[in-house]
Amino acid sequence: MSEFNSQSVRDLAWAISSPPLISNILSSCRWPQAEWFQHLYEESLQWLHLVDEDPAELEGLLSGQKDRRLGKYFETLWAYWLTNNPRYDLLEQNLQIIIDGETLGEIDFIIFDKVKKQTLHWELAVKFYLGTDDTLMMENWYGPHSSNHLGRDRLDLKVKHLINHQSVISKQSRVAEWLRRRGICIDGCAVILKGRLYYPWSKYVADETALSLLSPPQCDVEHQRSWWLNTKEFDQFFDDDESFMPLINQGWLERIPTPCVKKVYIKKDIFETGSNKLMQFPLQLNLCKPCRSLDRVFLTDLDWP
Repeated sequence: MSEFNSQSVRDLAWAISSPPLISNILSSCRWPQAEWFQHLYEESLQWLHLVDEDPAELEGLLSGQKDRRLGKYFETLWAYWLTNNPRYDLLEQNLQIIIDGETLGEIDFIIFDKVKKQTLHWELAVKFYLGTDDTLMMENWYGPHSSNHLGRDRLDLKVKHLINHQSVISKQSRVAEWLRRRGICIDGCAVILKGRLYYPWSKYVADETALSLLSPPQCDVEHQRSWWLNTKEFDQFFDDDESFMPLINQGWLERIPTPCVKKVYIKKDIFETGSNKLMQFPLQLNLCKPCRSLDRVFLTDLDWP
């Protein structure tokens, strides 16, 4: 994505082109594989370059969001792509389902596919998980801010919620009738779950293909990967003069190119800011000079999780 000048356009390109975390799922809804997203990206490439020449509309849309969570940022990128794609009509976005005063949930997107002549329900999510113990098991993948193994932010729980609730809510009889009264009849659904898995440093291998042996079988074979390590491992592995860019408000989707980095930290700086609580662990770091097949890592305290 380094071919684009605007960070927002790089993130947009990543949102469309990146492989999903999960695709090998038995479900009534479609979980597209990496090839489908790559095809969407290739079809959109010319348009993306046009947006990159004048990204003001996209950047204004993103900066105007009241909800600053990364998931909403991700949804807005997809909504912008959908509204500019001649194949699709975006009929509803973040549709609150309220029936007889009862709030039953929300539908991320309802779109009309002009090629297939179908009305589709799409659920989107972007998630980042750190693996522990037996990484083949989805229940051993936790969000970086899970304080303990009882944390609710787990890969298996997210997938179950998508399968059993979010993706099928439009098929519930009450909801389907409520939608029909709005002139909407859902023909199919899809789940778009993207992000990155951070494998434990104790399992470190330089060859990324070997990570397939450590991945949950439900994962897309092309899912994006990196590593997490604690402060002791970080101190042992990285040289004192290596530089890093803490990824706090940006760079979680597509990496920030080194020439755009205004302030970098060496290893000593990272420890000082962590001890002073100026930045809190877990902390995602962008390597300013990617090496050893690494471009970013998650750094945690010794007692995480």
